[in-house]
Amino acid sequence: MESYLPALSFVILFFFLKKFAFPPILSTLDEREQKIRGDIEESEKLKKDVEEIKVELEEKLKAAHGKAETIVQLAQDEAKKLQEKTVQETEAKVKQVQREAEQEIESSRNKLLQEIRSYTATLTIASAENFLKKTMDDTDKKRLVDDSIEQVIQELEKRQRN
Repeated sequence: MESYLPALSFVILFFFLKKFAFPPILSTLDEREQKIRGDIEESEKLKKDVEEIKVELEEKLKAAHGKAETIVQLAQDEAKKLQEKTVQETEAKVKQVQREAEQEIESSRNKLLQEIRSYTATLTIASAENFLKKTMDDTDKKRLVDDSIEQVIQELEKRQRN
């Protein structure tokens, strides 16, 4: 019987362990397994949420980049329009100044020609009077003056063209 004693002790120990120790240990192991599964599921859910947020943020970032590019393009277009407008205004001012200068030159030219005509007439009359010593009547003098003036003007215009 002594040889059965260790085996009988083992069976009794196993019975008590199965009846009293294994259920709480198995229950604790099951709870631990459930907790680990829950943590894994929650971790995967959080990972999925993070991925969704990441995708959403990337879309928003792309949209923001698109808006920024649009704003930059609009600013460049506006700057180009402003530059073109400034160039056009400057060209218009230059043309206006040029027209005014041309008008002033033409006015000065006409005034100068009128003064030359007047001086030439006076000089011609004085020269003719001295030369002819009053041998001509007033009509002949006027015709001679007008012819002289025309010749001087034609000569001045020829020189001005050349």
